[in-house]
Amino acid sequence: MVGEWDTYVKRTGTCRKCQREFTEQESYQATLVEIPEGFERRDYCRECWTDEYRRESFSSWQARVPKKEEKKRLFVDDQVLMDFFRRLAESDEEGKSGFRFVLALILMRKRLLKYGGTETKDGVEIWVMRPAGEDREYKIPNPHLDDEQIEKIRTELSNVLAGD
Repeated sequence: MVGEWDTYVKRTGTCRKCQREFTEQESYQATLVEIPEGFERRDYCRECWTDEYRRESFSSWQARVPKKEEKKRLFVDDQVLMDFFRRLAESDEEGKSGFRFVLALILMRKRLLKYGGTETKDGVEIWVMRPAGEDREYKIPNPHLDDEQIEKIRTELSNVLAGD
């Protein structure tokens, strides 16, 4: 489970298609694409971005190269995080369970998800989560990660979703 996100391609600072290096303050489109090994991050300049790339992506968002003196942003905006959570919550893949659970914890801390209780099914502890202001609920299995595993996944999330 730990290391399940090691297959990500980290930000390169260049457009995947034309290989042009992004400049300071430039906006670009960041994506996560599902590949057999997990997810891969792919970034595109505005000139190369197409609807085809949007359709093939699991999640996408607009990012910006910060000024050199700006502090690095740890995450994209809240709506992108919620969209990513919803898509992960619909997946039954075991390899995504740790990532899905840590993302849920982050969203709870941001008060975007509310804990609705715990259920047990076939010996598995399942957390019931509800997005703030919505009636829909998501059932997220608790993978029982230790603090070190949670921190590693949180760091990987930060690296993958960083807005710079």
